[in-house]
Amino acid sequence: MADGWQTYPVEFRGGLVTNLSPIQQGINLPGSARQLRNFEPSVEGGYRRILGFQKFDSNAVTGATNALMRGVHYYSGNVYAVRNNASGGQGELYKSGGSGWTRITTDSIRFSATNTKVRFAKYNFNGTEKIFMVDGSNTPLYYDGTTIAQLPANAAYNNSSHVAVYRDHIFVAKGGTSLAFSSLLSDTDWTAGSGAGEYQFSDTITGLQVFRDTLFIFTKTQIHKLQGTTSSDFVRQPVSTDLGCVQEDTIQEIGGDVIFMGPDGLRLLSATERIGDVGLGSITKNIQSEATDFLNGNSSFSSLVVRGKSQYRIFGFDSGDALSESQGLIATQFASQGGEGIAWSETRGIKAFSAYGEYSGTEEFLFFAHTDGYVYRLEQGISFDSTDIDASFFTPYLPVSDPTIRKTIYVAHNYVDPDGNFSASMAIDYDFNTGIRPSPITLSNNIASSGEIGIYGTSVYGTGIFGEALQVQLRDQLTGSGFVVSLEYTSTGSTQPFSLDAVALEYATESRR
Repeated sequence: MADGWQTYPVEFRGGLVTNLSPIQQGINLPGSARQLRNFEPSVEGGYRRILGFQKFDSNAVTGATNALMRGVHYYSGNVYAVRNNASGGQGELYKSGGSGWTRITTDSIRFSATNTKVRFAKYNFNGTEKIFMVDGSNTPLYYDGTTIAQLPANAAYNNSSHVAVYRDHIFVAKGGTSLAFSSLLSDTDWTAGSGAGEYQFSDTITGLQVFRDTLFIFTKTQIHKLQGTTSSDFVRQPVSTDLGCVQEDTIQEIGGDVIFMGPDGLRLLSATERIGDVGLGSITKNIQSEATDFLNGNSSFSSLVVRGKSQYRIFGFDSGDALSESQGLIATQFASQGGEGIAWSETRGIKAFSAYGEYSGTEEFLFFAHTDGYVYRLEQGISFDSTDIDASFFTPYLPVSDPTIRKTIYVAHNYVDPDGNFSASMAIDYDFNTGIRPSPITLSNNIASSGEIGIYGTSVYGTGIFGEALQVQLRDQLTGSGFVVSLEYTSTGSTQPFSLDAVALEYATESRR
């Protein structure tokens, strides 16, 4: 009888959680996810199917077959990419505005004949913005938008692998354990008498990050910071002497903090500074098994920040992985600072050996590349470069008030916020996949023909709900009963992104266990 029905509402929030038992998660974190793949925790609420990516330029960068794209960067309105010119050959720098690649390096100025990554830093010491490039083997190259040049062989900067610009000096990590810096406002003067200098570390440097007027130097087992303005007053101090960044290219600034890959997962620099060397907490504790598998299952990593979404994205790379197997993690930050405000999800299908992102003007540019010769722009389109996005979100096993009483679920009210026409399916799993599984239900809308719902920014007055975001409530009849229930949402194909905000289940109680 309908009058005997009750309602169990669940707001989707909290992200992927895998460190709790099924019943604990369902009781304590009903809005979290036991699987959240190619969905992202949205700062606007709910879980949103991610956007796709497209080729930035339909032309491939010239290079050897399956040669790694050793670096990507955005500079002065163009994308720059480095790829080896032949099997075992030297690295060439190319640029593109989106319609063809132009070679920048010359027959005498190239990158080394290795597969090491090329890393970039922008600087402006004399009114002209330049980029400084290192590859861990060659002497550094620099480019002013017109002319490319290479520093002569010099022990001061040979074999530089990382670069940062701090206090109008160029800093490079060279030879693994040395940190050298140029003289003030110079990219070519590296003599001590002019104000250049060098520091030695006991372990391999894995990254440099400028943050809040401080240069942080990460090694595999330690973190140090450098403060001051010139060589006369630079001061180096330890931050952590028994914990460092174990993977290069995982260090990024996000939301007033710095995130990096430690030996047991991703960490925040603020926690490291605040707590010192004792009891440092990993921010991946909610997904510890996934973080460990991710760290152990990939040979290299790249990362970027999606600033418009307060997201940190890290991509694992293994040359033997198929595109569909390529792993990644998304961390969405909801609090201003600290790991408690971070919600996680996974990506599959984004294969990135190198990645880069930045704001230019009011537009965000996010790029990545691997071995097929193309540079891809992330957060573009509704597919992975014409390949379907397979997205899935599984709720915890929900007790629906009491896990010891059998419930019959009659109706699900799904609250969805789509960008346009979308299609997904919802399956229902009773009692930890031991009960009867009813056939999945299709969730969709068709605003193109209804003329009753308007999309913010595209609606025309008089033909839709002018000026409001599109929100849909879908009511579906369900069948089956059980003590606990999980809803499994999946989306495949060329569908517009959408957010799953909440669900309300109408149910009636039956017998006690």
